[in-house]
Amino acid sequence: MNCNLKLAMAGVGLAGILALDPLSAAMKPGEYLNGQWSTVPDGSRGITFTYLKDDDNSGSLFGATFAFGPDGDDEWVTVTIDFLENQFTAGGDISAVEGGTFANPPVDASVTDIGDASVTLNSCGSATLNFDFDEALTDIADVTWDLEPLGNQVGRSQGAECPYEQEFTGCPSFATEVPGFDRACLLSGKFENQDLVLTNDTTWVFSGLVEIGGVDSTGGSENVNPSTLTIEPGTTIIGAGEAADFLYVNPGSKIFAEGTAAAPIVWTSPFDGFQEGEFPDAGDVGGVVIAGNAQCNAVAIGNRCQSEFREDLLYGRGDNPLNNESSGVIRYFQVRYAGIEFVQDREVNAFTFQGVGRGTVVDHIQAYRGADDGVEFFGGTVNVKYAVFAAGEDDGIDWDTGWAGKLQYGLVTYISAFGGDHGIEGAGNPDNFDAQPRTQPVLSNVTFIGDAADVENGSGIRFKEGTAGQVWNSGVTGFNNACLEFQDIPTYTAAGTPANPSGITAFAGTLLSSGGCPTVFKDEDAPPYPVEDFFLSAEFPGNAVVSDLMLDGFQPMPGSPSLGNGVQVFDLGSGETEEFFDTTSYSGAFDGTNDWTKGWTIDIFGTEAASIAQ
Repeated sequence: MNCNLKLAMAGVGLAGILALDPLSAAMKPGEYLNGQWSTVPDGSRGITFTYLKDDDNSGSLFGATFAFGPDGDDEWVTVTIDFLENQFTAGGDISAVEGGTFANPPVDASVTDIGDASVTLNSCGSATLNFDFDEALTDIADVTWDLEPLGNQVGRSQGAECPYEQEFTGCPSFATEVPGFDRACLLSGKFENQDLVLTNDTTWVFSGLVEIGGVDSTGGSENVNPSTLTIEPGTTIIGAGEAADFLYVNPGSKIFAEGTAAAPIVWTSPFDGFQEGEFPDAGDVGGVVIAGNAQCNAVAIGNRCQSEFREDLLYGRGDNPLNNESSGVIRYFQVRYAGIEFVQDREVNAFTFQGVGRGTVVDHIQAYRGADDGVEFFGGTVNVKYAVFAAGEDDGIDWDTGWAGKLQYGLVTYISAFGGDHGIEGAGNPDNFDAQPRTQPVLSNVTFIGDAADVENGSGIRFKEGTAGQVWNSGVTGFNNACLEFQDIPTYTAAGTPANPSGITAFAGTLLSSGGCPTVFKDEDAPPYPVEDFFLSAEFPGNAVVSDLMLDGFQPMPGSPSLGNGVQVFDLGSGETEEFFDTTSYSGAFDGTNDWTKGWTIDIFGTEAASIAQ
């Protein structure tokens, strides 16, 4: 090994390795780093980067460049830098590589560590690479390269999508700096008559209740000082970790949180991938709550309903509801480690929609490792497509107080390490089981996978408190209480009878696994008929009890009863096709080939979280 390498770095300033910042999620490493980067402004030197991401969203950045030995021959120098998910600065090793051939048999190259390196990610078009060489091994001077993608100099795209176009320059007027941390800005309190933009060059820290817009505390119907909140793709938001940190968008205000498949928006724990040795847990943060002016059936103040976790937060309308109202867009958005408890049994869910209208766009959302529900709908008519609720400690999908929206393509998974409850906890109004408008959503293509090793887990689908609801083209397995459970006489009454169903409660194209659920059906409260008879009614096509859904993970394997079992979703009252729903030929969320979760979700079965918990 020749340790007398001299890099051709004339004219570049000297620098040491930057101190690592524990709170550093202003931008994340990713595949956009892959390719050739060159020095700014002359492009006289360059390095080839390759970023490999691990299952836990950490990753390793490999770089290769060349130096000149004393004889003028090329010598390769490599850097290897490990990043946590939420680091924009990280350090690693510099190695000199010599020898090696591709002969048969091949001859390995010799690799010798000669120093330390660090990389700081500034934007899609800017990175800083620092070399700190070991004087005992080489006489190469420490040096810093300011880099940009080589494609920038030749007018070509780097390839992979990168959302981080801006460099951090400071906190905006509506936020304050977080002392001691780079690229972090704190929000707290109420924002009225404002248009806020959370840019992805910043780690946003929410302290306590962050409220967007206002509401009439007397329960009046008017909107008060409406505001908008826009969140850029790839943005990371965390809680301050000292209080019930959560977002509340008031009726009449709007959120535009439009992530992408390559750059989802992430709301998470302050201990999630920022610093070695710190580990997140369920309940580290609150969640995202959107309130609108659509219907609700538990009016308490004026014509408004009250949030169950804070009664001063109002939502919905009991008179003249705005069911077509838009509260904005939520797309490619993860909420991790949510579920702060206010009082017993009253926690903020990962996602909460309260009186939200169907004009709101919600698709590609994931709730992960929450202490409370993945999503809970309190009234409203909002629709959802593509949703994953993974490794939670409570229900996957919960509804109450008059929700009449739709959901297609959903996946609910549990792991015994964290417990869990019902796949669906469908409820009406806890104080009036026949309250109007009755809760009656329509779901299609949802896969519910419990963990049979958890002997205390709940039911795959549970209807109670007079709720109605329709479940089409779905599959249930792995729940020890039951695959399907009905509770409370008004729930049965609202459904009608097996021979004459009401049309607002129905099952079609849905499979329940007897091998996965020791008890397939469960009835409560001396019912007028068994729920089994209702599910297997001749009025409903495609329902069946099967021994095994035959899943490979969440995908149906060849020969699975799910394949070919789908039926067209239609309005049971009018007979007309439901336009919101795609037509599918399968039961469950997946067709055995296409994986719509790929790229924008994490740890769907909770195995990474379980390994951390151990």
